[in-house]
Amino acid sequence: MWSEKHRPKKIIDMIGNEESRKSLVDWLVKWKKGTKPILLVGPPGIGKTTLAQLAAKEFEYDLVGMNASDVRNKSNIEELLSPLLGNTSLLGKSMIFIDEVDGIHGRSDFGGVEALLKILKEPTIPIILAANSDDSEKMKNIKKTAKTVYLKPVPPRLLGLYLGKVLKDEGATLSPGTIIKTIVECNGDIRSMLNMAQAQIGGFDILSEKSFESLDIESGINAFFKAKTKLEAQSVLYSLRIDPREKINAFYSSIITSNISSKDMIRLLDVISEADVLYG
Repeated sequence: MWSEKHRPKKIIDMIGNEESRKSLVDWLVKWKKGTKPILLVGPPGIGKTTLAQLAAKEFEYDLVGMNASDVRNKSNIEELLSPLLGNTSLLGKSMIFIDEVDGIHGRSDFGGVEALLKILKEPTIPIILAANSDDSEKMKNIKKTAKTVYLKPVPPRLLGLYLGKVLKDEGATLSPGTIIKTIVECNGDIRSMLNMAQAQIGGFDILSEKSFESLDIESGINAFFKAKTKLEAQSVLYSLRIDPREKINAFYSSIITSNISSKDMIRLLDVISEADVLYG
């Protein structure tokens, strides 16, 4: 995937959110035991995870990454984080990165928030949190223990320059109209823009079907299962700009009413179950 292949190698190579990136670097430069964790808040695909990974690399930390599903219950948190927090001299120079921390407020939360808050209040190593949104009640509690830095969607002008560079590196071309429409439709999401552009180069013209705003759930599900490649399927999935719960329910309904074998149905329902638990 282009979104992985062209992931920046250094913080300075990233595009957009210069002040936010500087805030993270300043925080890490001044970090000492007891320093508040930092919370990166912004929509998907704008570089929160990349920023955390590059910060760890450039400051020579061993990054231990996890997401909401890893920290939803107290026992998981103690098992995963206690060795790092209590034996830093033995395990080297570590940094914790918890992605999608706003996802731990779902119905599968078994004491995870309370256990996490306790760790965030007494950090012994750098902790970076990332969230798509910070407006839930439990996120308010997490925000009290962290320094919040907001990242915004990347402006179209910078997206255009970046996409032009990627196309040049790939030896590929797209028409000016397609480039403009891709930039507009991605809504500042760098990952989505690159995936869409790659799909276009591969001959899958999702933009010619329907816009992201008008692609309904039924048409999206049908297009997903008709996709000939993984890239096409991913592009369709990204195009469904609706609530994740609606996506999960729609896929579930489609699977249980299909004529696939029992073995395939069990396998697909297991995937849906994992998505349901992760979303909460």
